[in-house]
Amino acid sequence: MNPKDSPNTPLYIQLYNHYRNLISTGTLKAESKLPSIRRCAKERMISRTTVEAAYLQLVAEGYVTSRPGSGFFVSELNYKDIQKVEKLQHNKYIIQSQPLYDFATYAVDYKSFDFDLWSRYIKSALRNEERLLSYGDPQGEYDLRVALSRYVAERRGVICTPEQIVVGAGVQSLLQILCSLTGVRSPISFTGASFEQGQAVFEDRGFKTLTYKNINRDLSKFKEDKIKMIYTSPSHITPWGDVMPIQIRLALLAFAQREDCLIIEDDYDSEFRYYTRPVPSLQGLDGGDKVVYMGTFSRLLMPSLRISFMVLSKELTEVYERRGRVYNQTASKTEQIALGKFISDGHLGRQIRKARKLYMAKSQQLCIAINNVFEEKATAIPGSGGFLVQLEVKSSLSSEELAKRGADVGVLLRTFEAEEENDYPRLLLSCSGVAEENFQYALRLLKREFFKKK
Repeated sequence: MNPKDSPNTPLYIQLYNHYRNLISTGTLKAESKLPSIRRCAKERMISRTTVEAAYLQLVAEGYVTSRPGSGFFVSELNYKDIQKVEKLQHNKYIIQSQPLYDFATYAVDYKSFDFDLWSRYIKSALRNEERLLSYGDPQGEYDLRVALSRYVAERRGVICTPEQIVVGAGVQSLLQILCSLTGVRSPISFTGASFEQGQAVFEDRGFKTLTYKNINRDLSKFKEDKIKMIYTSPSHITPWGDVMPIQIRLALLAFAQREDCLIIEDDYDSEFRYYTRPVPSLQGLDGGDKVVYMGTFSRLLMPSLRISFMVLSKELTEVYERRGRVYNQTASKTEQIALGKFISDGHLGRQIRKARKLYMAKSQQLCIAINNVFEEKATAIPGSGGFLVQLEVKSSLSSEELAKRGADVGVLLRTFEAEEENDYPRLLLSCSGVAEENFQYALRLLKREFFKKK
């Protein structure tokens, strides 16, 4: 449709680009009517769903207006101003990166976070003028580490002091420090759901990485492979919230003691358990001897708040005192001050309860919408925690092919890694980044695209 479009450009974006170019150049004048969805689909030999997705994108950006019962009409625009804007958009992927509905996102629902409250804490932190004129503590602001040590002890059973906590801007930055503290203890195993960003850090530092999707009490394979470090998420061993059984937890700790192996416990999304209490941490069971605990606030609060922390083992705390302070602090000092006070005032606990209630309701609503729209053609499988719902589609297509069809009409999905274990392909849908009122429409787009003949 457009010679500048790549072969991988989704069809709805190609059609969108075609009409956008006609409008921005003045070829289609104001009040011109676009072909009906049925007619456009027939003439171009594409699905009506694809045409509808393209038209809705044009409506969302103001190029056309939708008039119920009449069709789609070109808006009144200043074409010269549009052409100036088009010249500034050198990157053609700016438009393509904006899907209609993103079920693959790690975004946070805006209703889950009280921005007015957070802004008051930021303003309060900014009044610490003298404190802000100095560089931050490389280990993290002490008052934040005190608040964190109390919080993880109460909520996650973590046994630590503020001196064991290191704060940084994201888990990857902390893993860089950890690699320096441990030296190359290779190989390192990653268990459960994949964590490519974490593996990349270790591989760049010369570690050999191995992946074990499923583990049980028999850890003879770990011994056979001479594993020296284990990266695991016991409270979230699958993306949809399955928990590692206590028998396997104890077996891991026994292996770590016996083989002098270090365990890195990534406790992401542990607070989002909908029907049971959060499971106590592996670090608490171990007493902090062979376990490094990792936590983050990206999903608890908002992704743009790049503050994560790790609780070092006793041995590594001593190493950090000698070597760790050569690393500059990467997290905002202002945000650390605000977060420390936010936690100590009890707002984090209230925030978690609010977010958990919201996402549990959204997850249930997404399951209901799936069953209503797809009926017997698909099944919704809710998780016990986290943000993901499994969509099992009664189709002969693979999950990759289904995800591609979704992307073609502007609906992004995640594929299910363990597809070979199921009779039908499965996809993972995050409830966090799509508004409840859009569930039905997005799913209808998917149903038509999944089951149309190509």
